[in-house]
Amino acid sequence: MPKQTLKIILVVLMLSVLSSGYAPAAPVEATLYPTSALINEIQKVRLKETDNRLSQAVFIIPGQADPETLVTKIITPQTMKVMDQRWRQITRQDEDAVLALKKELDGLKKEHNRLQADIKALDTQLQFWQLQTKARMKTVADAGNMSTAIGRNMKKTMQDKLALEPLLAELAKKIKEREDNLIQTSGRKETSWEVTVILAGAATPEATLAYGYVMAGCGWSSLYRLEAQPRQQRLRFTWDAEIWQSSGLDWRHVNIRLATLQPRKTIVPGEIPPWIIKPRERLFFRPQKADRSALAREAMTVEAAEENAGAAPTLTRQSAFHVWEIGKRNLAAGQRQRIQIREEEWPVEFLHLARPSQGEEVYFRGVVKFDEDREIPEGTALFLIDGALVGKRPFALTGREGTVFFGTDPLVKATAVLLDKAAGEKTLFADKQTFRWEWRIDVVNARGHAVQVRVEEPRPQSRDERIQIVLKSEPAPVTTTPDTQVWLLEVPAGAKRQLLTSVTLEAPKNLPLDMGWRR
Repeated sequence: MPKQTLKIILVVLMLSVLSSGYAPAAPVEATLYPTSALINEIQKVRLKETDNRLSQAVFIIPGQADPETLVTKIITPQTMKVMDQRWRQITRQDEDAVLALKKELDGLKKEHNRLQADIKALDTQLQFWQLQTKARMKTVADAGNMSTAIGRNMKKTMQDKLALEPLLAELAKKIKEREDNLIQTSGRKETSWEVTVILAGAATPEATLAYGYVMAGCGWSSLYRLEAQPRQQRLRFTWDAEIWQSSGLDWRHVNIRLATLQPRKTIVPGEIPPWIIKPRERLFFRPQKADRSALAREAMTVEAAEENAGAAPTLTRQSAFHVWEIGKRNLAAGQRQRIQIREEEWPVEFLHLARPSQGEEVYFRGVVKFDEDREIPEGTALFLIDGALVGKRPFALTGREGTVFFGTDPLVKATAVLLDKAAGEKTLFADKQTFRWEWRIDVVNARGHAVQVRVEEPRPQSRDERIQIVLKSEPAPVTTTPDTQVWLLEVPAGAKRQLLTSVTLEAPKNLPLDMGWRR
């Protein structure tokens, strides 16, 4: 980006952020990684001149921030330069949202205590009336009056208690929800970082700083929807992102970017350790040192995005990862927001996969191919076939080709039936042992249309030249590997196809044999 354009963008951002004077800094841009975020802020700060003709500026960053990743630049005045920066932990000042939650929580707890006191008082009344049943009455009339009074008062007291107990349980539930919300909103921290930056240059009352840091308590995850449409030979792919942040401050009009992979922070190679050989001692290698500020230096450049909250995300390819430009968004602290990254149709070659030796289930799968490399990070996916949900499990795809499984097809089965199994000495010489197996594989299609079925069966392998194996199949497999044989069958609607396979084994009689898992 040209320097002049960058200056214009920074000035626009500065005016939008600083229009209310010395307001607390808020994120201008946030690059979310799966478990953290790189936050960029712009703030106008007052400068205080020190004794040695230097100036210092003070600002606050969240307690979840890693201060060692902090990178600070001067926007104005450009005649000044950063000489040093240091930080210390201070007690966190409650933000408006945190204060509101604490106030609401205090009110709920007071109401909870009041209800508990009321229920305790009702219990005391019940105990009192229960004790009256033991009192001795002088006359039958007095006993009747006392019985009526006890019954009436105990009934009313019990009704009042039963009416209050559900309210008490509901209050306890609300208190737990508010406590959880308070923890999320405040970022599980009660402290912040106070940063002091030392500046050199001509004295001035204020300066505008741009700074960035890596912060925990933020992140994003992928949510996918993959719907197979076999008759159209296509797959409808939807990619959503769930984003969150718990900085304790609501983000407003923040330019959000999603990075598919946390880049490596190490940019300097480690030292080569000495190769020392000596008796009975272990080699200890010095661990590679990580440059914790590398990430912040790499992505410090502050770029403003247009007001494109409704626009589709765009992909930016970095050297080691991909970044999706989401645009400006509002994101409340402690809440999760779902946004769509991409929706498209993929041409897919669908096929049924059967492995009868492992069970009769037939799996439905699709093979997708792309013209360029794709990087779809791991996330949770819903798998559907023609609108019907068939499963939910993790999904990821990298490269130009991938295989997607949609679970088993209950209307297609492949069953292996053992027709014959024999063992004996059927050669001209009595020093041989022989074994023979025969299987029939039945592939049944109960669907209303033809299906393509790939049948995979294990191919017996000899690990000794004295063990001779003869394998015959009808029809012959279309493909064989050292350990597998493969058939491709088209099974008409409501029809059945069969495969016949026989295996004959011959070995010396005195050679112990391990027949493996399939006997």
